[in-house]
Amino acid sequence: MRRRIITAAATAVGLVAGLAAVQVANADADRPGRALDTGLLEERLAEVAALTDGSVVVEVREGRQTWKGAAGPRSLEEDAPDARAGDRVRVGSVTKSMVAAVVLQLDGEGELDLDDPIDRYLPGLLPYEEQPTVRQLLGHTGGVPDWVAVVYPGMEDGDLAEVREGYETYYEPEELVAIAAAEDPSFPPGDGWAYSNTGYTLLGLLIEERTGETLRHELHERIFTPAGLDRTDLPRPDTSGIRGPHSVPYISTGDPDEPYFDATAASYSQLWASGGVVSTVHDVNDFYDALTDGTLLTADQLAEATAFADTGTGFQYGLGLGAIALDCPGGEERFLGHAGDGMGHLTRTFHSFDGDRQVTVSWSTDDKHGYHDPGRFDGAVFALLAAGLCPASE
Repeated sequence: MRRRIITAAATAVGLVAGLAAVQVANADADRPGRALDTGLLEERLAEVAALTDGSVVVEVREGRQTWKGAAGPRSLEEDAPDARAGDRVRVGSVTKSMVAAVVLQLDGEGELDLDDPIDRYLPGLLPYEEQPTVRQLLGHTGGVPDWVAVVYPGMEDGDLAEVREGYETYYEPEELVAIAAAEDPSFPPGDGWAYSNTGYTLLGLLIEERTGETLRHELHERIFTPAGLDRTDLPRPDTSGIRGPHSVPYISTGDPDEPYFDATAASYSQLWASGGVVSTVHDVNDFYDALTDGTLLTADQLAEATAFADTGTGFQYGLGLGAIALDCPGGEERFLGHAGDGMGHLTRTFHSFDGDRQVTVSWSTDDKHGYHDPGRFDGAVFALLAAGLCPASE
């Protein structure tokens, strides 16, 4: 039985001053379907913005209709300009959906087999007697420890000491794998589920080994260009920063004298295949549209990627794709997508299986210390998702 994991509800907090203008494109008159409730979407965006100190950007689609909005400042500096819906953000683990799509393409081309152990292609990287398969790495069931938890052990509890010291450090991907592989496996391959950025670092190396090209090249050729993602990039691993108009990514510190830490200079060598893509909410919606309409994957490949299983965490996962359930007026519905943490920027992107209903929302302050009520904030985010994804009640 599939578990209900999200109930969309939020407390009304009123419209926030400075809410940026929102835009709606009219639907094709001959296209069936509901009209977007722009008043409700504006209200839901305002509720999210009122519970964070940074900016929020969002784009919602229903068929050929598009609504987009932005609220809050691009930075926490005095007199900072307002955010715009087209601002670029680090989309974090949304990158995993893109990397998984490349791996599935290579499987379809006969360049690899999802059920082969990873050491068939990358011998010697994991010193384990029992090797995880490519499929298990895609689905976080390989038991490979997460290097992030080893390098930044205090991060989960909001302790930024290691982050401040090491967030600009350059690592080769093999170094990150070695850091994780020095730990015992979390469990035998296939015997559990544990989110692993290391697994996707291995998949990035696998793509490069199988193609002879950089991961950056393959993402551009196989994903960004065919999907029309004009403002999306995987920056080079030896760089940092964010090009173009963008909000500043902040992590809360717990220090009242310096409540937020500017994480703009995080090294892309650390983010890379597990979370390094920089994009816009518009381009992220275009990516998942291309993922579901046959542009990037065949119907069989998409079905394989969306064979979701319960993870034991209240969340379902397939191959580079997650699933949430929303309590919509007509009953519970599932939507595919991913969540992303881009060192300050956070993104939630979910979509109907036919690609007709889409919502991507991103905000710029990773409030690990809870300066605002985390329960109310999460409720407001999922209320915004539900306002865009759920069909209107009859």
